[in-house]
Amino acid sequence: MGNRLLLTSVLGLFLLLSYFSLLGLHDHIVIGSASEEDDDDAIDQPLQQSIPNGTGTSGAAKEVFDTHEFNADGAQNLYILIPNEGHHGPGEEDEARYLNQPFVPESVTVSPGTNVVWFNGDVGHEHNIAVSGSGSGSNPLYQTGEFSEFDARNYTFNEIGDFNYADTVEYENGFVMRGNISVADGGTPSQQDVTGGNAQTVGLLMVPTEDLAQHTQDLQNRGFVIDSTHNFPDLREGDGQTLVVWEAPENSDTSTIIAELAGVSQQFPYS
Repeated sequence: MGNRLLLTSVLGLFLLLSYFSLLGLHDHIVIGSASEEDDDDAIDQPLQQSIPNGTGTSGAAKEVFDTHEFNADGAQNLYILIPNEGHHGPGEEDEARYLNQPFVPESVTVSPGTNVVWFNGDVGHEHNIAVSGSGSGSNPLYQTGEFSEFDARNYTFNEIGDFNYADTVEYENGFVMRGNISVADGGTPSQQDVTGGNAQTVGLLMVPTEDLAQHTQDLQNRGFVIDSTHNFPDLREGDGQTLVVWEAPENSDTSTIIAELAGVSQQFPYS
């Protein structure tokens, strides 16, 4: 009898221990399963990342920087930038240029009747642009007369042909700012792809890269459309600069565009 009671007690104790052991195992499985679901949720949830303001390299802006050329075939108005410190040439003891183009762009292709505007972004310096044709000899077809920073002068190219333009001032080490314009009746498809669509008015600006978002927003607030941008380190100190190709609102008059460009440019830290 005693042995039977002892056996019953041992069996009961064994069953009780087995029950709690299974209960603990069940709880462990549930907890582990919840943890795995949390891990899956963490993997599936997309990462919150800040989106950069453009790639820094695109379209026409990069093409202008790399080749110094721009095809504005079909545009009614083209604004060429005289960049800040553009009057400095290569070979000076202290590099003063931001980029190696006295005009941005230097070489352009336009259609007959295109109004070419030179916008002076060279702070503290006046410029006088003389335009000459291949058969005009020493006499220029047109001179802008001197115009100061954030002002502009224009000339309409009605005749097909190749034209040169230059600043009449000879700068340090005999450097002369020069560019050329080809007036052609239509361009090749590959060239047309470089330009900003079918904009009536297109042009360029140079802005500090660190303030790019601010200045492009300012341009957009004034009605301009940003076609493309290209970031580059400047020649003088390696600071970041950005070329911006912009398009003006349709049917904007020249005087209004010049005033708006001046309003934007006066905020740049160039001096």
